[in-house]
Amino acid sequence: MMVRVSEVIRGWLGWCPNAAVMRMSPGVVRAPPVILNSSVPDGGTGGPGRISRGASLAVGSLRILFRNLRLLIFSFLTGLVMIFSLATNLYLQAVSGTNPFPGMNLVTIPPEVLIAKGSLEWVALTFAIGFISSFLTYILLAGLLSCVSSIISEKACTFREGLARAGGCMRSLAAWAVVGSLLGTAGSCIMTADSAGIPVVILSMGAIYLFFILTIFVVPAIVVDGVGIVPAIRQSLVVFRKIWGEIIVCFGILLLVAFVIYLLVLIPAIYLGFSSAGTASVGLTVILTMLVMMVLMFIGSTVSGIASLGLYACWKDRGVPPAFAGTAAERESP
Repeated sequence: MMVRVSEVIRGWLGWCPNAAVMRMSPGVVRAPPVILNSSVPDGGTGGPGRISRGASLAVGSLRILFRNLRLLIFSFLTGLVMIFSLATNLYLQAVSGTNPFPGMNLVTIPPEVLIAKGSLEWVALTFAIGFISSFLTYILLAGLLSCVSSIISEKACTFREGLARAGGCMRSLAAWAVVGSLLGTAGSCIMTADSAGIPVVILSMGAIYLFFILTIFVVPAIVVDGVGIVPAIRQSLVVFRKIWGEIIVCFGILLLVAFVIYLLVLIPAIYLGFSSAGTASVGLTVILTMLVMMVLMFIGSTVSGIASLGLYACWKDRGVPPAFAGTAAERESP
């Protein structure tokens, strides 16, 4: 089951402080410009400068989330989209004659084949599930980036305002979701084809992973700069080429933090669950660890979105934004 969860949501990256200062105002189309600190030194191309900036962006992303717990609403909604995608994919497996829970004895009889794998109906459903899940995820990510952009600019922004600003990018986000859904559907068809060779499978998986990696900066380029799909892809490639070190350090630290938190919950849960040697205790332990993993993924999607905007802003101004660097101005903000 945990393997299936990872397969469905491993590509998602995927998905505003202080309620007292949040205010309602009419939504606008474009996200506000990001105010950056141009005086922050670039640090050169050496390793220490990249490591320092990457670490600052990782810690700053966590700091922004902790000081703006209202952003967790994006985690909750992104989690619902993930659950929708998982449930629909499991249902599609079941109606295609595949046991969605292999090895768990949850399905005692072979399921009836209602939709054959590789058929036109199966392809259409696969594409529809992928498009709906991706499109909703990108809308939530765009809303999150709009809110964080306002935070960096020291302006207030509500959840509703963030989504309103994301509405101005609806067409580009939908086009990017179509591209991802086509790649995902093609990959699924290749995986289910008996004649597909290992090189073809590897190439299809590589294309899907490349798409998800590009999404890290394609969506920020669309939301912040208002560019189209093709310019956003070119811009994303430039960002990766310029700040690849900061990207590795930033997301490496975030993954390490998530792994440590997971271990801190997993080790005592396993000890308490398996020490009693009861079937109910073991099952409860498995459920608990899966829930913890899902919560970390939900929150991780929000932290990753904040970090992607920080990295994008770092590339644009060749310096870490004050809100991520933890400057005095940021610490004194309400």
